[in-house]
Amino acid sequence: MFKVFLVEDEKVVREGIRKNIQWEQYGFHYTGDASDGELALPMIRDIRPDLLITDIKMPFMDGLTLIKLVRDELPRTKIIIISGYDDFTYAQQAIRMGVDQYLLKPIIKNKLVEILVELHEKMRDERQQQKYIEHFQREAQEYENFSRRRFFERIVTGVLSESEIAETAESMNIDIFAPYYNIVLFSLSSEEYDGSMPESYVEDLAAVQDEVTKLFIGRPELILFRWNITTYAVLVKGSQDDIVSNTIDCINNIRDRCTAAGNDVGWYIARGTPVSRLSALPACFSEASRILAYRYICPEEHILTEASIQNLRKNNGFQTGTCSNEFEIEHVRKFLSRGTKQEIDDFIEQVLQNVGERVVSTALLCRYLAMTVYFAATKYLDMIGSGIDAIWSTDFWPDDSISTTEEIRKYARHVIKCAIELRDRESARQQHVLLKQAIDFINENYSDSSISLDKVAKNVNISPNYLSAVFSQEVGQTLTEYITSRRINEAKNMLRNTDMRLSEIGFAVGYKDPHYFSFVFKKVSGCTPSEYRRGSGSEH
Repeated sequence: MFKVFLVEDEKVVREGIRKNIQWEQYGFHYTGDASDGELALPMIRDIRPDLLITDIKMPFMDGLTLIKLVRDELPRTKIIIISGYDDFTYAQQAIRMGVDQYLLKPIIKNKLVEILVELHEKMRDERQQQKYIEHFQREAQEYENFSRRRFFERIVTGVLSESEIAETAESMNIDIFAPYYNIVLFSLSSEEYDGSMPESYVEDLAAVQDEVTKLFIGRPELILFRWNITTYAVLVKGSQDDIVSNTIDCINNIRDRCTAAGNDVGWYIARGTPVSRLSALPACFSEASRILAYRYICPEEHILTEASIQNLRKNNGFQTGTCSNEFEIEHVRKFLSRGTKQEIDDFIEQVLQNVGERVVSTALLCRYLAMTVYFAATKYLDMIGSGIDAIWSTDFWPDDSISTTEEIRKYARHVIKCAIELRDRESARQQHVLLKQAIDFINENYSDSSISLDKVAKNVNISPNYLSAVFSQEVGQTLTEYITSRRINEAKNMLRNTDMRLSEIGFAVGYKDPHYFSFVFKKVSGCTPSEYRRGSGSEH
């Protein structure tokens, strides 16, 4: 049923329209009426009718003013105007404003019914088309996230000019401009993840990732991007007055979803300082990244801020001035399991600050730290079975020349970078095997209408987040795109070589709804299945 609302100042006309039409018979639900635009507007905003029938000339607020306001606020609402013969000039203005139908007084019942039937068919088709579009967009959301990730990377690395940002944002339908901005970074992973192989499928983690990403639907002030396999970024927008509250609201919502998952999900959140220019976002992002990297030093602190870090230092939360071997080795091991090359420098600075600048200034402690890094890296690589004997040469052994803070920085950077490269090489080897399994599963099950990223991930025991990122990176298209192209290519083969009906072909390749099959086929191929069959027939 479509909702209809009537605005007419003449009581007799208003009651006649309401009582003399069997609204439900024609697919409409009569939701109410008002005698002028001023009374009608708040009711329309509350009811949000699919069809508005309104007189043009009314007291207080006339029909033209009402039409303009409704067009601005409810652009999909259909509008029928009612007018007398002497209101033709007003009617012309209304038509230019995009009304759908025009009725002259006195209103003839059969004419109104004819218009209602015509509009109902049009509205039904548009609603179905909108459902197809929304369904297709939901399926394509994975690709959109992949594109957004690349766009975000180029923003925060300063590669794009403001005009290029505006052009790209418009092409991706992202409303990016605001008076103020901030960056929120959050990391999600299973507690058992060690970085050496694809992250296993964990029900709680998959549920949290799904719940958290849903937070940003319908929130134009919060734009979600994926940064890497375990980390997301949120571009927070707002005015000078609400940028801080928007940032805090974002953090609190993420925290609430994560804490509800219990102890199986590791999560950390960090934020930058608000900025008023897009060109300042790289600095804002760097600040948030530096703060997020503290998760390896203080794993119990899930929401990380500059203030919380300073407070931990002040209260000896980092054991400043001490150098516990097990304490430092565990920090390095955690970083090697989940850290990235981009985070290495920030992590090393945190370790040095943790130990204390005065302590690190002694040559003995510098060599001690070098040994700690070496043993932590060796222990980690041995644990993941990376075959370190052939690669981890004695060149990595810290010698007595390491005696200054700068030398320990250089040594630690080199060792950690090499260890991460070995970790990633081992992970890539595992990825190749599991990726083949995922592709094989899709090729065998693409005709299953329920196949999805989550279903494929569960079958090969990889987290959906991990599979999505790796699939895009290695295959060159997202998993959803791959499924769609596999289905459409098979449909084309059937269209060329069989006499099967279109509905049968759609069902055979995984589309229960034949209309949606035609919609997707045209979206991907540029023509309908029927047009393709006629065109391919001429080739034989």
